[in-house]
Amino acid sequence: MKRKQRSSPLGGHARTSRVAAAALTLAFGVGGSLALDTGALAHAQPRQGGSTLLDETFTQATAPEFTGVGSACLTGAPQVGALPGPGDHPLGGCTAGTGPVPPDNAAPHGYLRLTDSSTDQAGAVLYNHALPANEGLDVTFDQWQYGTTTGQIAPADGISFFLVNGDTQLTHPGAFGGSLGYAQKLPDDDPNAAFQPGVDRGYLGVGLDVLGNYFGDWEHRGNGCPPGRRSPAGTSFRVPAPGPNMVTLRGPGDGIEGYCFLTATTSNFSTTGPWPSTLPGQLQGPTTEVSSDPVQAERDLEPSRRRVHVVITPAPDPQVTVSIDFNDGNGFRQVLQTAAPTPVPPTYKFGFAGSTGLFTDTHLIRNVVVRSERPLPELNLVKQVRQPLPGDLTVGSQVPYDFVVTNSGGTTINGLAVDDPKVGPVSCPVTSLAPGQTVTCTATYTVTAADAAHGSIDNTATATGTSDGETVTSPPSSESVPVERVPGVEVEKQVETPGPYSVGQTVTYHYTVRNTGGVELTDVAVHDDHVRDVTCESTTLAPARETGDSTTCTGTYTITEADGTAGSVTNTATATGTANGRTVTSPETYQTLPVGQPHLTLRKRVVSSGPYQVGSTVRYEYTVTNTGTTQLHAVHVADDRVATVTCDATTLAPGASTTCHGSYQITQADVDVCPQTGTRGGGGDDGTVECRITNVAQAAGTDPQGREIAGEPASATVIVTVTPCPPKPEYGKPGHDQGCEKRKRRGSV
Repeated sequence: MKRKQRSSPLGGHARTSRVAAAALTLAFGVGGSLALDTGALAHAQPRQGGSTLLDETFTQATAPEFTGVGSACLTGAPQVGALPGPGDHPLGGCTAGTGPVPPDNAAPHGYLRLTDSSTDQAGAVLYNHALPANEGLDVTFDQWQYGTTTGQIAPADGISFFLVNGDTQLTHPGAFGGSLGYAQKLPDDDPNAAFQPGVDRGYLGVGLDVLGNYFGDWEHRGNGCPPGRRSPAGTSFRVPAPGPNMVTLRGPGDGIEGYCFLTATTSNFSTTGPWPSTLPGQLQGPTTEVSSDPVQAERDLEPSRRRVHVVITPAPDPQVTVSIDFNDGNGFRQVLQTAAPTPVPPTYKFGFAGSTGLFTDTHLIRNVVVRSERPLPELNLVKQVRQPLPGDLTVGSQVPYDFVVTNSGGTTINGLAVDDPKVGPVSCPVTSLAPGQTVTCTATYTVTAADAAHGSIDNTATATGTSDGETVTSPPSSESVPVERVPGVEVEKQVETPGPYSVGQTVTYHYTVRNTGGVELTDVAVHDDHVRDVTCESTTLAPARETGDSTTCTGTYTITEADGTAGSVTNTATATGTANGRTVTSPETYQTLPVGQPHLTLRKRVVSSGPYQVGSTVRYEYTVTNTGTTQLHAVHVADDRVATVTCDATTLAPGASTTCHGSYQITQADVDVCPQTGTRGGGGDDGTVECRITNVAQAAGTDPQGREIAGEPASATVIVTVTPCPPKPEYGKPGHDQGCEKRKRRGSV
């Protein structure tokens, strides 16, 4: 999410009448004495040996690579009724404006207008695209500060050109007023007010300060800086300002800290003022009227043009030089030279800012040319880590990389690709790069245990492409990113005992404990909420290597009836160790085992056909199904009448079935004892009855633990038709059928 500018764009003098009395009580800061280069007034010509990175005149109706903030607008575009507001926005047209401003809708004779000459204005433009810094930076631009509507006492405020580290998103300027859109400030030095932050990850702020408050540390500019890095003017409020018509350099800062005073164009670096400027000319121009004709307006504005040249040489001994052409016929004159802040960023982004307060000026910019200080190779690559990172990097952290690729040659490079063996695939927004074009490719890398052990991520990338049929390869670009050597441990858990699992079964677990951090672990142990007495082969693990130093631990668990009732058992394990006297605990790992309940079902049926009588053989078929969740062995069927039952299979997996077979011969004893229903068959009066013979069977088997599992019984019935003998008369008397009795005894009845 973009951070919006939160400050009220007050001038550097910031409401003199309200704070003058209170300012008398402010502490006077102690500034260090900084020597100004003896050649400060010497002539200096722009160096033109580098490679062009950007050329923006701001004379047209658009400048699509720049983002506007606040009152910033383009006079080359058609006039608008109102500006978008204090936040960032695409650069568009200007309002009618106050004071002698250039005419609108004037392309190709337009200007970038940071402010008009009305009070309390603040405007900035931001170039949020990384440019390589490996061969230094050479920037020229034209600036105009003129046309105050508040008299000649103190025109205000000034213009800043600022650089930020190119690994960050440049979405807002710093505080305005005396901070000129670069540094932080505490408005009016009011302790109850909220700090307004400076630009994110600022590197260098060049203040072209007409009013002169950028020179001083009033309003807590330079908050957090040591005494030797504070302005000679200290933190006192001074009317109208301590350093008018001054070029002041401020160094790196972020948020509300830093942006320390580096040096300025003054002959006095003591803490006692005044601090006269050594500039050989005036930053503010004399123009008071501007024609409504665009061509004539350029002539009217020419006397107020000042061309500024800022050079930063490459590392390892970077120097920053500021030269200005005051448009007085003497050409460029060097006004400042000092050591540039170190370390030098791998890439830069930049912006311009200007503001007014109770005092005013119109602030314009034109003809911005950015080059490297020394020539770049035909294909240049700078690799950097995008900021901000998510705190200290540890194993598993995601590291975003930017690969800034520049075509410094004279022909288009096709087939553009970036190769980084460690980071992996790199994505580029284009595959063809025009001469002078710079693009940013991206990739994301995950920190490994080996990186943690090593203490850094070290990798090298190259860019390649083809130009006129020839392969073009960039010099390699390397980056080392520190990784926090924090302790770390992880555990992986596996079950060694194969399933299926059932009540009473003993299960063996296998744990792999790995040191994922950069320090040694002692007293390594595994804690499992179900498994007791887990033993480890080693209790000391060295710092992680490629996959992490590890040990193996084991433990057992016996599945309970409660697990069987629940249908599963879940246990959770963590590993611990001691590093630097503190306990390190791994993330939890858990495993769920399904616990099966053994079960058998039996279906029995008669497969032979009747009618049946004494002596008939009845054939039975049994279907046995494993309806449980564990495998069963020694599956068999027992029948109370059938002596032997044979099964096609005796091992059944869950859900499997087998068919078993058996037979039985009906005996006279079965008939003699069978329950007689008295039901007459056939509806006749011959006295026949049905005899039902039922037999009962049960299937059984053993589970993996050797326990016998029996199913529910199943039965089958056959019917034997019996014709009873007549009632037995007295022996020897008529009606007695002795043959019937004999047939009955033979089983033929």
